[in-house]
Amino acid sequence: MSITASFAEDFWVRRAFGFAGYTFLVWDHILTFEREITYIWKAPWTISKGAFLINRYGNIASQTFVCLEEIGWLSDGSQTWCQRFKIFGAMYALVATESVHILVLMRAWAIWGCTRRMAIWLLLTYTIYFSLMFGMTVFESTKIRFQTFQYLSLTGVCVGTTPKYVWFIFILSFSLDAIVFILTTRSLRRYSRSSRHLYPSTLIYRLFKDIIIFFLACTADNMVRAIMWTVYATRPQYFISITVSVPFICTVGQRLVLNLRGLQAHTYTTGELSREVDRQMMAFISQGDDREDHYAQPIKESVSQSTGTGGPKQGDGDDADIIVTRITTTEELPTSSETCTTIIS
Repeated sequence: MSITASFAEDFWVRRAFGFAGYTFLVWDHILTFEREITYIWKAPWTISKGAFLINRYGNIASQTFVCLEEIGWLSDGSQTWCQRFKIFGAMYALVATESVHILVLMRAWAIWGCTRRMAIWLLLTYTIYFSLMFGMTVFESTKIRFQTFQYLSLTGVCVGTTPKYVWFIFILSFSLDAIVFILTTRSLRRYSRSSRHLYPSTLIYRLFKDIIIFFLACTADNMVRAIMWTVYATRPQYFISITVSVPFICTVGQRLVLNLRGLQAHTYTTGELSREVDRQMMAFISQGDDREDHYAQPIKESVSQSTGTGGPKQGDGDDADIIVTRITTTEELPTSSETCTTIIS
């Protein structure tokens, strides 16, 4: 049986896009490798650092494996091997996408104040979301063993079809992205209003820009995957959702992490520190809530360093930065600001 002209054209498009996606992924890795060494490898080990490295190098290794299959070096004309490869592709796309989601959710939790209640809400929401995603992926993967891959003996490449309703997975993904985007921008807007008396914050601007870019990228990614898994469900192009969409969304997430890590810390002068302490003290007085006693000591320490006798000592700038981070904003004081700062960066 010979290959039809339409299949040959579709197969060529699939391969071209696949190699383009791999080239994009590797080239971006080369461009950002120096920043990765500076901001990731030299930084202390945290959960966000581990998730970043797993996503970055796991993605490159998996895409290399996929490209070798697309060349026709792995299948050896075996239907059984192709069934296993199809399951691997589904699981790889899920893990790669969700490792990026974890980085974004950790940043969102830090922006929301690192409160225990928000951590519990995020954990429950994400557990339900991931369970549904994983369950649907496994359920659809069980149908793969009944598939017959097209022209396998002639192409040497696993060209199957997409399950009928699998694109519903991306409704869940879009819903999670939308909720996180709305709540995060609301928190950032509230914080920017409370800080407008001091000076414009590069960190706030970068967080606003990053969350908007990532939400738009996730929305585009979900739309492309839904189109590929419906319009091209029975044609070779459906695999573009693995070879192009996954590298794209992972690269966007990685660049956001590197951009934030590259932010230079602001050096507070004695006058700036004094104005910020005065502003937050007035806010505490006007609120008159129970949190005032809990945060009284850090404020007193801030005042003693910014307005004490003898002026600021040599090397006090770093301590001052930590104190300003510790008292943060009066809208919602986090239980551990040091942890928040670490997670965000």
